[in-house]
Amino acid sequence: MEQNYTLFSTEPSSQEWYFFKKHTELGQIHSVIKWSELENLLPCDSKLKGGAPSWLDRKGMMGLMFLKHYTSLSDEKLIERLNTDFAFQFFCNFRLPIGEKIKDKTLVTRVRKYIGEHCDFEKFQSIFATHWKPEMKDTHVVLMDATCYEVNIEFPTDTKLLWEATHWLWEEMIPQYCELLKIPQPRSKYKEQKKKQLSFQKLRKPGLKRIKKRRKSLIYLLNKGISEFQKLLNQRKQKPLAQISKRFKIIKMMHQQQTYLHQNKKTSVPDRIVSLSQEHIRPIVRGKENKPVEFGIKAHIMQVDGVNFVEYHSFNAFNETTRLKKTVKKHEKLIGKCTHLGADGIYPTNKNRKFCSSEKIQTNFVKKGPVKDDKQTKEMKALLNKERSTRLEGSFGTEKEHYGLRKIKAKTPKTQIVWMYFGIFTANAVLMAKRKASKNKERIQKAA
Repeated sequence: MEQNYTLFSTEPSSQEWYFFKKHTELGQIHSVIKWSELENLLPCDSKLKGGAPSWLDRKGMMGLMFLKHYTSLSDEKLIERLNTDFAFQFFCNFRLPIGEKIKDKTLVTRVRKYIGEHCDFEKFQSIFATHWKPEMKDTHVVLMDATCYEVNIEFPTDTKLLWEATHWLWEEMIPQYCELLKIPQPRSKYKEQKKKQLSFQKLRKPGLKRIKKRRKSLIYLLNKGISEFQKLLNQRKQKPLAQISKRFKIIKMMHQQQTYLHQNKKTSVPDRIVSLSQEHIRPIVRGKENKPVEFGIKAHIMQVDGVNFVEYHSFNAFNETTRLKKTVKKHEKLIGKCTHLGADGIYPTNKNRKFCSSEKIQTNFVKKGPVKDDKQTKEMKALLNKERSTRLEGSFGTEKEHYGLRKIKAKTPKTQIVWMYFGIFTANAVLMAKRKASKNKERIQKAA
């Protein structure tokens, strides 16, 4: 009979619960989250797939994701901490009996996948906006900018991609299928090219001519590998596993792109594949001096009183200047009327200026023409510029350094989006908890 570990007493008489709520930072964070509405984003019959016991209820699953980003621990280390820390268990809405422990090392991964499949993140943001709005100041001011939350992939090059695909076909798939069909392996120059590839990888700075020569050889060898593997699949007359079929399809598409780039001497191609394991990832040109290209989720963020909300996100590059009007509308929907707006120097297009003028929104845009701003307007623009460049951009650094968003280590598009949203809103929850604690402290001092 399956035991249920998700019920425990949360009465004020419980000393552990009281200590958790009043004397731990996790307890303060717990108090600023509207759990009753968050858990309703998941189905009522929430049960994870797999043979492990259902340790967590809907609230517990949400809590586990917050803990993941609050601690920045690996999935395995987080389970170890959950087994030994009563505050972590209270945060996830369960209490382990003495002598019991969670042995399922894949629990965090399965919870992340489950939330990715069922959670509506527009409603997720709306719950936090409604709950935190009474505690926020200057809700009529919105700051906006775009950032990229990078995924954890090795920096891609054409030769790396081609070699990875070639190795997979000639070293793994072709020998395996030849053994199944009991036929000799087709002739190729794979072993010769393997030695050349190892020599090439040892070069610190290979010249452009050497890179082109290597690419040409790998494209030719990969083309032969694709045709030979296709013949083997036709001979077997049995559908390959879905995972193999998907990888082979990605390799064929990547080979077409690389052939086109090589033959036409181009530098870009639409929907360019940069990773065989994460084919949805695209190069996002950011133009930064130290990192001109990033690989991950590009997100357009709007900030209200230090709290970040995701206005739009995509795995493909997009021009954030086109999002200004939609950001104002989203702010109006979540928070209320917008009267002041701060953005960087690429936002003041003619279209955006006309929209802001028509809505009577004051901005930090540099004025066009010879007419200068008055003293009050200059001060207002200087304040918006300062807030945008310090508070908004500083929050990006805080999320990436302290809440697990420097490198998103999830693998699928849905789980990567879960990782991004919980990283951002864990940072928000910590901020709101600190504000609440500060207000309580001031209230106590005044009362004394």
